[in-house]
Amino acid sequence: MSTNPSAIGGGGGLALAATTGAAGVALQNGTPTFLTWTAPNDGQMHRFHVVSSLDVTVAETGGNVQVAFTLPDGSAGTFAQHGPNLAVSTNRSGPTGSTVQAGTTVTVRQSTALTLGAAQMWAELWAS
Repeated sequence: MSTNPSAIGGGGGLALAATTGAAGVALQNGTPTFLTWTAPNDGQMHRFHVVSSLDVTVAETGGNVQVAFTLPDGSAGTFAQHGPNLAVSTNRSGPTGSTVQAGTTVTVRQSTALTLGAAQMWAELWAS
Protein backbone atom coordinates (compact mmCIF):
# COMPACT_ATOMS: atom_id res chain seq x y z
CA MET A 1 0.00 0.00 0.00
CA SER A 2 1.27 3.45 -0.90
CA THR A 3 1.97 5.98 1.83
CA ASN A 4 1.30 8.78 -0.67
CA PRO A 5 -2.34 9.86 -0.23
CA SER A 6 -2.30 11.23 -3.80
CA ALA A 7 -1.41 7.87 -5.36
CA ILE A 8 -3.56 4.94 -6.45
CA GLY A 9 -2.10 1.47 -6.82
CA GLY A 10 1.11 1.71 -4.83
CA GLY A 11 4.56 2.37 -6.29
CA GLY A 12 3.62 2.04 -9.98
CA GLY A 13 0.13 3.46 -9.60
CA LEU A 14 -1.63 6.59 -10.67
CA ALA A 15 -0.97 9.98 -9.05
CA LEU A 16 -3.18 13.05 -9.07
CA ALA A 17 -2.00 15.09 -12.07
CA ALA A 18 -4.65 17.84 -12.28
CA THR A 19 -7.86 18.86 -10.52
CA THR A 20 -10.53 21.53 -10.67
CA GLY A 21 -10.35 21.66 -6.89
CA ALA A 22 -13.29 21.87 -4.52
CA ALA A 23 -14.61 25.01 -6.25
CA GLY A 24 -15.03 23.15 -9.55
CA VAL A 25 -15.60 24.93 -12.84
CA ALA A 26 -18.73 26.34 -14.45
CA LEU A 27 -19.52 25.27 -18.00
CA GLN A 28 -19.37 28.25 -20.34
CA ASN A 29 -20.67 29.66 -23.61
CA GLY A 30 -17.34 28.68 -25.14
CA THR A 31 -14.97 25.73 -25.38
CA PRO A 32 -12.46 26.09 -22.53
CA THR A 33 -9.86 23.55 -21.46
CA PHE A 34 -10.34 22.54 -17.81
CA LEU A 35 -7.50 20.04 -17.13
CA THR A 36 -4.37 18.87 -18.94
CA TRP A 37 -1.53 16.44 -18.31
CA THR A 38 1.42 15.60 -20.56
CA ALA A 39 2.83 12.07 -20.41
CA PRO A 40 6.59 11.81 -19.91
CA ASN A 41 8.46 11.64 -23.21
CA ASP A 42 10.32 8.44 -22.30
CA GLY A 43 9.22 6.10 -25.10
CA GLN A 44 6.99 4.15 -22.71
CA MET A 45 3.23 3.73 -22.70
CA HIS A 46 1.43 5.72 -19.97
CA ARG A 47 -2.12 5.68 -18.60
CA PHE A 48 -4.70 8.06 -17.20
CA HIS A 49 -8.14 8.13 -15.58
CA VAL A 50 -10.57 11.07 -15.36
CA VAL A 51 -13.23 11.06 -12.63
CA SER A 52 -15.87 13.80 -12.54
CA SER A 53 -19.31 14.93 -11.44
CA LEU A 54 -21.52 17.48 -13.18
CA ASP A 55 -24.36 19.30 -11.41
CA VAL A 56 -26.84 20.72 -13.95
CA THR A 57 -28.93 23.40 -12.21
CA VAL A 58 -30.66 24.81 -15.33
CA ALA A 59 -31.37 22.48 -18.30
CA GLU A 60 -28.54 22.67 -20.84
CA THR A 61 -28.33 23.40 -24.52
CA GLY A 62 -24.84 22.31 -25.53
CA GLY A 63 -22.19 21.80 -22.87
CA ASN A 64 -20.50 18.57 -23.99
CA VAL A 65 -17.37 17.75 -21.95
CA GLN A 66 -14.78 15.60 -23.72
CA VAL A 67 -11.46 13.93 -22.90
CA ALA A 68 -8.98 14.01 -25.80
CA PHE A 69 -5.69 12.09 -25.97
CA THR A 70 -3.30 10.24 -28.29
CA LEU A 71 -3.32 6.44 -28.34
CA PRO A 72 0.03 4.58 -28.23
CA ASP A 73 -0.10 4.05 -32.04
CA GLY A 74 -0.36 7.83 -32.63
CA SER A 75 -4.06 7.94 -33.50
CA ALA A 76 -6.45 10.36 -31.81
CA GLY A 77 -8.69 9.15 -29.01
CA THR A 78 -11.67 10.84 -27.33
CA PHE A 79 -14.25 10.06 -24.66
CA ALA A 80 -17.47 11.94 -23.97
CA GLN A 81 -17.09 12.65 -20.25
CA HIS A 82 -20.48 14.41 -19.95
CA GLY A 83 -22.94 14.64 -22.80
CA PRO A 84 -24.63 17.82 -24.03
CA ASN A 85 -28.24 18.96 -23.55
CA LEU A 86 -28.66 17.49 -20.06
CA ALA A 87 -31.73 18.00 -17.88
CA VAL A 88 -31.51 19.30 -14.33
CA SER A 89 -29.73 16.67 -12.22
CA THR A 90 -26.36 15.56 -11.00
CA ASN A 91 -24.57 13.61 -13.73
CA ARG A 92 -21.75 11.46 -12.42
CA SER A 93 -19.13 9.95 -14.64
CA GLY A 94 -17.14 6.91 -13.63
CA PRO A 95 -13.49 6.89 -14.46
CA THR A 96 -12.74 7.07 -18.14
CA GLY A 97 -9.21 6.26 -19.11
CA SER A 98 -6.82 4.79 -21.57
CA THR A 99 -3.22 4.16 -22.35
CA VAL A 100 -1.48 7.05 -24.11
CA GLN A 101 1.56 7.69 -26.25
CA ALA A 102 4.66 9.05 -24.49
CA GLY A 103 5.09 12.83 -24.73
CA THR A 104 1.46 13.53 -25.63
CA THR A 105 -1.17 15.56 -23.76
CA VAL A 106 -4.46 14.46 -22.23
CA THR A 107 -7.03 17.27 -22.24
CA VAL A 108 -10.37 17.59 -20.45
CA ARG A 109 -12.28 20.29 -22.31
CA GLN A 110 -15.71 21.59 -23.08
CA SER A 111 -16.14 20.66 -26.74
CA THR A 112 -19.47 22.45 -27.36
CA ALA A 113 -20.56 25.82 -26.01
CA LEU A 114 -23.22 25.94 -23.31
CA THR A 115 -25.63 28.33 -25.05
CA LEU A 116 -28.43 27.89 -22.50
CA GLY A 117 -28.49 26.55 -18.95
CA ALA A 118 -26.07 26.26 -16.05
CA ALA A 119 -23.81 23.46 -14.81
CA GLN A 120 -20.87 23.06 -12.45
CA MET A 121 -18.23 20.31 -12.87
CA TRP A 122 -15.69 18.86 -10.48
CA ALA A 123 -12.96 16.71 -12.00
CA GLU A 124 -9.67 14.98 -11.28
CA LEU A 125 -7.16 13.63 -13.78
CA TRP A 126 -5.02 10.77 -12.44
CA ALA A 127 -2.00 9.58 -14.42
CA SER A 128 1.20 7.56 -14.50
